[in-house]
Amino acid sequence: MTLTQRTLTMQAVLVAALFAVFPPGDAAAQGGDGFLFKVPKVSVGFRMGYALPNAGSDLFAHTQDQLTIESNDFAAGYFGGELAVRISSRLDLAIGVGYASASIASEFRDWVDTDDNPIEQVTEFSTTPFTLSAKYYVTDRGRSIGRFAWVPSTVNAYFGGGFGFTYYHFEQVGDFVDFETLDIFTSQFSSKGTGLQVHSLAGIDLSIHKNVYLTGEGRYLWADAGISERSFEGFDDVDLSGFQFTIGISARF
Repeated sequence: MTLTQRTLTMQAVLVAALFAVFPPGDAAAQGGDGFLFKVPKVSVGFRMGYALPNAGSDLFAHTQDQLTIESNDFAAGYFGGELAVRISSRLDLAIGVGYASASIASEFRDWVDTDDNPIEQVTEFSTTPFTLSAKYYVTDRGRSIGRFAWVPSTVNAYFGGGFGFTYYHFEQVGDFVDFETLDIFTSQFSSKGTGLQVHSLAGIDLSIHKNVYLTGEGRYLWADAGISERSFEGFDDVDLSGFQFTIGISARF
């Protein structure tokens, strides 16, 4: 089973389990027992999904040109968490962190060793974004009944944006060709660093319980970071931009 299949399977299992425990009908019928005694101020959530990096800088272009790697090979499963604080009836301020990592086995496209065997290596690329986001909800997220009850809405759409920084690690381990001597050698090339980023986002919350809701979200990040001149001399900054698609579960308090 591929990483993509594993990620989608885990998402499907998570959603199915949540709906089994908290049927959507309970959320739609938020009356009597489906209320809180106060407006929630904080929510904590876990998310998983898929990260699709642009892989647009010359480091990725060189890797794809020399090795049997395509740009979509850098896509990876994404895991993260978020803490959101309610600023107003329609505005949240959220702190988030996530992690995505791809490991790709490859070989040189146009070169083999003296025994006609492939020249093999493994490329790993991981990103860890830390974000501060503002999320604006299109409609009110619930309604007050009297002085002591608050009933959450079933569906809430939002959009927003923010900034932060992204840490990355790019590493290649295995056999390589010295294009000046045509010798084959074993080595490890590595680069890591941190770059500032900005992002935009949009999503939908689905209440499945008075304290619990599911979230589906898409966001796009713009970021780049410096590269290690020791391993990758002459290359431009590493492109860390790309899409993230996630689903998750959150609890509000």
